[in-house]
Amino acid sequence: MIMRADKGNLLEYLAKAVLDGSAIPTIAELSKQMGVSPAAVREQLEVARRLGLVEVKPKVGIQPLDFSLTAPLVLALDYGLKVRPDYFDHYSDLRRHIESAYWYEAVPRLTPQDVKVLEALVVTAEHKISQTPIQRPDLDHRDFHLKIFSRLDNPVVSSVLEAYWDMYLNSGMTYYMDQAYLERVWSAHREIAEALAQRDFERGHQALVTHMDLMQYVRKAELKQKFE
Repeated sequence: MIMRADKGNLLEYLAKAVLDGSAIPTIAELSKQMGVSPAAVREQLEVARRLGLVEVKPKVGIQPLDFSLTAPLVLALDYGLKVRPDYFDHYSDLRRHIESAYWYEAVPRLTPQDVKVLEALVVTAEHKISQTPIQRPDLDHRDFHLKIFSRLDNPVVSSVLEAYWDMYLNSGMTYYMDQAYLERVWSAHREIAEALAQRDFERGHQALVTHMDLMQYVRKAELKQKFE
């Protein structure tokens, strides 16, 4: 099926292709259909690729990907933090409110197996922290929080949280977290996992809020240290 889009608008073309279930043609064919040069198509295609809309593989061609806000958010934050570093704190505050607000919607949907995964992440993280020198359980931290909200049927919330953890892991903030701090962090995570295993959602929520307040305190201490 030959599709038409506004001249030069590759994103519109891709959206129509996804909705119609049509294959995306070669760059040469896109150039003809869109009325722009192959170079212009390649430029727009690179933008679409960085936005996580398509992947381009040799001998396979251009394939649309399932739409997610995560890649565009990560891309925007990567740039935004370079020109507005205070966006880290603003986005962190948004994440705190989202996790707190969606807690009671998310946690009843967790399965017993999900809770076992959370408990296993705690054990793994505590083992890493006990090593000499310590191993920072940064990815375990990310996986723990994302697992809690993994059953939500809300891809926008999922993307906002995923983008936060990409930003957090790339921020270098964990450099300022010593063993004592990490032990406090994972003590809170252990309490969260135990509360979820007992389906004591109120106790789990309180542990979550206390933990996030601690992270905010450490962020402020980090900023103070940078300017001393």
